[in-house]
Amino acid sequence: MDEFRARAKAQNFTSQVAQHMAEVNPALRDALAKTKDELAAGREQVRALVRATAELSLELAQAREELAAAQQVTRLPGVRG
Repeated sequence: MDEFRARAKAQNFTSQVAQHMAEVNPALRDALAKTKDELAAGREQVRALVRATAELSLELAQAREELAAAQQVTRLPGVRG
């Protein structure tokens, strides 16, 4: 690879492949930065959903306990008419 670079430099010539890579590289860097930002946003959404799920799970457990406690209450007989 070093030999190729030395010959290319000696000829004062940039190969088409190297030129194409130099042109594509900024676009790829931008796409990578955008993807990283989207990933960070997605991870934050996941964290928020995990918190909401945990809270709802606790509320459901509490509601189930309250329901079970309400079912254990002895009901008095109603007025018979």
